[in-house]
Amino acid sequence: MNNGEILTCALCTNPLREGELNQLRISNDELKKIRDYQIKKTFDAYSSRTRGIIKCPNQNCLWIAEAADPNERFRVTCPICNKEFCSLCNQQYHYRTTCQQLPQITQRWFFWCQTERGRYLTMRAQQDAAYATQLSDYNRQNNENENRNRDLRRRYDELMNDEKYKADNCRLCPQCKRVVQRLGGCDSMVCGQDAHGGNLQSGCGAKFNWAQAQQYNAAATPQPKQVILDLPKPENPVVHHNGVKCDHCQNDVVGIRFDCVHCPSLTYCEKCEQQATLDHSRENQFLQQQQHVFKLIMVPQEEANQL
Repeated sequence: MNNGEILTCALCTNPLREGELNQLRISNDELKKIRDYQIKKTFDAYSSRTRGIIKCPNQNCLWIAEAADPNERFRVTCPICNKEFCSLCNQQYHYRTTCQQLPQITQRWFFWCQTERGRYLTMRAQQDAAYATQLSDYNRQNNENENRNRDLRRRYDELMNDEKYKADNCRLCPQCKRVVQRLGGCDSMVCGQDAHGGNLQSGCGAKFNWAQAQQYNAAATPQPKQVILDLPKPENPVVHHNGVKCDHCQNDVVGIRFDCVHCPSLTYCEKCEQQATLDHSRENQFLQQQQHVFKLIMVPQEEANQL
């Protein structure tokens, strides 16, 4: 460590990785010093290259890695703190959903849980007696719904504050479209770090001019009423999502289709959604995960795939 270089294997000169450092027979304090040193030197090495980097968004974690393709979106699991996140937006990883779509999907899910589920079930029950049982279950589970909604409210409020802050202070990298903030200095920017080095974050390494970069537009904004305008009308024919099975009842999905955007594959129909998503919420809490968000799909699968 005295020569200021990255620690390497004595036989092949490859940099020592996390798993190899953990095999050193030293105290935990010494291991932490060596790990922090290795990460810092890796930072310095990456900052001088043109390829981008991925940095763990956990503020208490220093892990970074070089991105094979900094423009590609994929799921990242930090090997140090185990945080899972999206390689592009640093948020909880989302399947079948772009980073730009996630804020609006989150907002719609919050509106559904807060007010629209009860309104929709009430309208359905007036047209179809089969929905009376679902409405009764929804009313009976009012306390559990409120507990879930408190967690979702915190997530929603954070989302609204974050979207406003980014709209007021951030722009988009012209190459990878990551959100970039200028902390001061001139208009010369490097995606993922300060223009003159240091303060490394996830980014593609592209150089650009701040004044010429596209301004960030909020993907979701506060609404005067928490309503979903395109909910199906009770008098309209019920949509059949042919070939799509509900993971709770195993029947074809009929009506609104609910897809969890944070699970590789998890779909519920509108008759199972209330209980099934509550169970999923409890699982999130048990695993100390952020609440998962479900995408409401109102149209058949072939049309949904085009959204």
